[in-house]
Amino acid sequence: MTPRPYRRRAGGFAYIAAIVLLIVVAGMATAMVRLTASQQNTALTAALTARAGQAARGGVEWMYYKLANNGTAGCPGSAAPTTLTDFKADTGLLVTVTCTYYTYFEGQDPTSGLAISKNIFRVEAVACNGTAASCPDNASATSPDYTERRRVSLVCMLNDKSDCY
Repeated sequence: MTPRPYRRRAGGFAYIAAIVLLIVVAGMATAMVRLTASQQNTALTAALTARAGQAARGGVEWMYYKLANNGTAGCPGSAAPTTLTDFKADTGLLVTVTCTYYTYFEGQDPTSGLAISKNIFRVEAVACNGTAASCPDNASATSPDYTERRRVSLVCMLNDKSDCY
């Protein structure tokens, strides 16, 4: 009797292909989850940053209102920054506003002959979402969700509370 030739089954490659396909699909799923989380974090940070920018702008506008009504008396100077707590209650952001001014004389009033006194106001508003009593908050600056925006503006006003030009 002649021995029968041994037949090998053509199996095994499908298992390797299935495992490789499973690893590729799992890697793609992991990448999608990470991308989604990253995009959500980016959108949240962008929204918080935009709110902080608008809060800082609101602080500048608040100081302009005080200057328009009170002139130089509305500007307490850089030694006394004002913290606006109303923003904290409404938006979760704290706004600190400082104001300094410099007076200089330019030209001459044609009717009275006196020198024209001009005041240059520098208004700086800083908005942040830290936990301190004022902004900027250096202690919270290392947290990943901390945001801070600063607006600086200059305005020129005469002593009669009108603008310079």
